[in-house]
Amino acid sequence: MFEPDQEIAQLEKSLVEINLLVSRQTARIERLAEKGGDTTQAKAVLRGLKEVLEYFRTQQRMILDTLEQG
Repeated sequence: MFEPDQEIAQLEKSLVEINLLVSRQTARIERLAEKGGDTTQAKAVLRGLKEVLEYFRTQQRMILDTLEQG
């Protein structure tokens, strides 16, 4: 059964966690770049994290839109 309050709460928690991962990965890339390291793989991971973040944001918008219509 669809429980919008629980869904929104879980999505918000996931968004916070993913934002933290994005921040950590961005810092990792900066450190690698400062040391002259190869950032290719780290940037690929960051792109993947951003895709997951966008997925969760889309899910959140869909639920909020459904609640507004309901």
